[in-house]
Amino acid sequence: MLGRDKKTKKENYSNHTLIAPSAEIRGDVQFAGGLHVLGTVVGNISVSDEGGRLVIGESGKVQGEIRVPKIVINGRVEGDVHASEHLELAEKAVIEGNVYYTLIEMVMGAQVDGKLVRQNERKNLPHPDQVKNGKESPQE
Repeated sequence: MLGRDKKTKKENYSNHTLIAPSAEIRGDVQFAGGLHVLGTVVGNISVSDEGGRLVIGESGKVQGEIRVPKIVINGRVEGDVHASEHLELAEKAVIEGNVYYTLIEMVMGAQVDGKLVRQNERKNLPHPDQVKNGKESPQE
């Protein structure tokens, strides 16, 4: 397909963990693979070096900071969210904290009570002082 990087590694979420709606976890959680939160986590959530994906379901609640590359939120988060690759905010998402993202999808109905901060990836872009009238000027 056009636009697809053929070197993209396939994600293996065979290590998928589910936190059930009746469960409450107190303390920080670090995981690899996939984590699906339907219950409550009181603590920070981060991913190991192997990477992973976090899904917070409609009944899920996190009280703490989240640092995961790929995140889907359809529940409640009280704390800052850091998504270094992709963040999806579904219809019932409620975030009370700042959101740091590279790429974001936000569905109508999602709520953020905080700042949306885009994490820039300035690769080979000219300095703003070098751009005049929309065209790049030669370097001196």
